[in-house]
Order: sequence, then C-alpha cells, then structure tokens
Amino acid sequence: MRPLAAAAFLVLAATAAQAQGEAPHDHGGTPAADPAACTQFDWSLLREQAWFSASGLPRVESGGTLTAAMPAALLALKPQSEVAPPFAPTRVPKPGSYGGVLHLDAPLAPGAYQVTLSDRAWIDLSQDGKTTRPATAHTMRPGCPMLAKSVRFQLGTAPITLVVSGAASETIRIGIAPVE
Repeated sequence: MRPLAAAAFLVLAATAAQAQGEAPHDHGGTPAADPAACTQFDWSLLREQAWFSASGLPRVESGGTLTAAMPAALLALKPQSEVAPPFAPTRVPKPGSYGGVLHLDAPLAPGAYQVTLSDRAWIDLSQDGKTTRPATAHTMRPGCPMLAKSVRFQLGTAPITLVVSGAASETIRIGIAPVE
C-alpha cells in the first residue's frame, strides 16, 4: 500500500472507532508494537511516557488515593466481578476483565485535565461520586508499547473518583494531570 493511501486508511479507521474504542491487534490479540506510534497521538504524551517508564513508579491498590504530588502510578486492579464502584461504568466490562477505583484530591484550579493509561481500558470519572463527567476529547494509537490512550475532561475543584474497567491485566499505569 502506498504511504499516502496507508495514512488515509489509518485516519479512516481511527475516525470509525468510537470514543475510548478498541485498538487494532496483531495476530496474538495484543496491540502490535510500534514505538513511532508513541509520537502520533493527537497531543503530546511525552510527560506521561516519562512517568510510566520511570523506575520506582509507585503502586496504588484499587480504592487508594493518588495525590497531586504523585501524578502517576501503577494501579493494582481486581477481577471486575470483585470491584464495587461507587457509580456504574458507562460501558459494560467484558467478562474476565479487571477494574479498579482510584481517588484523587480536588484539583487546585478548574480546567482541562487528562487521564492517560498504559493499556486499553475504559475510564469513567466523577466529581460528586454518583454521576460521570463526559469526556471532551480522547486519543488512541495502537502499537505504542508504553501508552494506549488519553482522555480529557473538564474538571472543577471537587475531589475526583476514577473508575477503570475492562482492563486485560491486573495492573495498569495511570497518569492524571492538567492539559499542557
């Protein structure tokens, strides 16, 4: 396939995917690795890539708190059937998947924030513990070995509860920070 035609095909395939949708896979069922894909998200995720690749990334158990001083962590997930989220995920998780809950302190200032994950999973966010906030934008690129997706939300100055669902494994790297 010619480079221009291949690029057009990828754009059309990405456009057809729904928000937070699925990424193309290799024949083994996992995203095909392509380090160049890490620079082709709709916005820069270099900050998050540095956080996720740092040695000593703190581990937070599901139900734990991520503080402003610690914008990224390795979130330990549970089998989805063992997770009791404070609000229902907006997408039904696949059987056999993993999920978890993460609490964050209230942002110091209202504005646009992004939640970035190292692997495919669904993200729901609430600031009142009951209703989900709609995503304002998302970006995914298959093949990046360290980053899978980033979702943006408009947030106020109330504490945040994140529900991660539908993950394929027991841990996921997660970063939450203001939009740069």
